[in-house]
This record gives sequence, C-alpha cells and structure tokens, in this order.
Amino acid sequence: MPVFDKFARNYDEGHKKAVRLSGFEPAYFHEYKLREVSDCLTSKGMADKEIRFLNYGCGTGNSEKYIKKYLPGASIFSVDVSEESIKVARESNKGLVDVTFEPLNGPAIPFDGEFDVIFIANVFHHIRHEKHIGILKDLYNKLREKGLLFIFELNPLNPLTMLVAIRNDYRFDKDAKLLNPFYARKILGNAGFAEKKIRYTVFFPQFLSFLTPFEKYLCRLPLGAHYFFTARKDK
Repeated sequence: MPVFDKFARNYDEGHKKAVRLSGFEPAYFHEYKLREVSDCLTSKGMADKEIRFLNYGCGTGNSEKYIKKYLPGASIFSVDVSEESIKVARESNKGLVDVTFEPLNGPAIPFDGEFDVIFIANVFHHIRHEKHIGILKDLYNKLREKGLLFIFELNPLNPLTMLVAIRNDYRFDKDAKLLNPFYARKILGNAGFAEKKIRYTVFFPQFLSFLTPFEKYLCRLPLGAHYFFTARKDK
C-alpha cells in the first residue's frame, strides 16, 4: 500500500502543519505554482488555447481548481500512485469539467495520446533517486514535440526549507530526500529534455508578503524556498 493511502483523508492537515513556519495556508502554495505555469504559457501564446495537461502526482487534487482558473481551456488528466488519494481527488473536484483522475499502477501513464504540458509538484523527493531518470524518460515520451514539463521542488539550499524538513514530523514526509537544483538539472538533461530553465521562488514568509512583488527580480538567486524547472521536448 502506498504510504499516501494512509494519509489521504487528512493530507491537508499534514500539509498545513508542514508549512506553518511560513505563515501561509497550503492553498497559497498550490495556487502560486499555477500562476507561474500560466505566466510561462502566456509568454508562449499557449495559455488561452485548448491544451492537454497532465498532473503527475496529483495527490488529493488540490491543484486542479487552479489549473482551471488559470488555464480554462485545459483538458486535465491527473494521476497518482495512491488510489485513496485519487478517490479523495474525485470527490473534491466533482464540480469541475474536463478533469479526469486515474490511479497510476506501474510506470505507464493510464491515458492515451500526448500532452502539451506535464506538471509535477513536489513529487520527486518522494521517489527513490534510482527511478528518477526512468520516470522522466517515460514522461518525455508522453509530451508532444515542443511540449513543456514543469517540475517544482523544495530547495535544500534554503536554510529555512531544511529546518522545516528536519523538524517536520508528519509521517508521509519522513523518507523524503530533497533534490538540489544541480541534480534536478542533470536528470532532466539525462532524460532528453532541452532548454532547462530554472526559477527560484517563495523568498518571503507571510508577514513579509508585501515584498512578494519583488520576488520576480530574485528568481536567479538560489535561496528561494522552492524552485522549478521549465523543460522542453525538442523532438
């Protein structure tokens, strides 16, 4: 049984506990990621188009309403290894249209066809490192030519992120191994991805949120609590 099956019904409680030092609610972190994705797709003329969007490791479905908010033309296909989390995700998002949730049994993505966008949010630190390149190669093969992959991770170069990781006693994170951004870039390249662009994010806690508009000027500074790569399939 995947460990997340045990926590699917109280995942939000655990996430809230994990991020309490930031002062933000978990929803803040779910939404900001989709704003970043939307900004990138807008710059490429894709945000208002009908696109196929794969959410790899969707958990209990906390991102789907924000995908629809920022990318209303997206057909969303969401997968997770935790069948119990998929059940919760379906219940929580039953009001959304053009959203499909399926459990991930083995490496094969349970949807036919290719995707314009693949989104992975704080998933790979739960996966054993020896599996990373194989999974990324499988995802590469599911992208259309010129398709984009977005992978978000916690940044171990940030001291507060590491403090949270050390102090976090919520059991679904006990075996997590954070990916440093240099390693993340390497495995993306080894899987075949081109144009691997990194941005660092979440520099300020909630009590300094008035400074958040300035984060865009800090995106190359490797001290943000999170980072993400945008990677492209060239062929």
